[in-house]
Amino acid sequence: MRLIVPWKYGYKGPKSIVKIEFVREQPRSFWNDLAPNEYSFLSNVDPDVPHPRWSQATERDIGTGLRIPTLKYNGYGEFVQSLYT
Repeated sequence: MRLIVPWKYGYKGPKSIVKIEFVREQPRSFWNDLAPNEYSFLSNVDPDVPHPRWSQATERDIGTGLRIPTLKYNGYGEFVQSLYT
């Protein structure tokens, strides 16, 4: 088994795996229930999905401190885009 998850925001990353279920529809999550207008399914992988309080079009490069364009699917589009469509 291989688990691949978005890396951009730690709050959405799994901390452990306790059970695996296969479902037909996307389940609701804690963050979607807490603030559905802020944390949509695509909120951390698509810079074109606007956040109500800030732009996701750019991000700060940790190494240089410069603002750079945010890449869709965190730059892994060719590998993961089919998982989101």
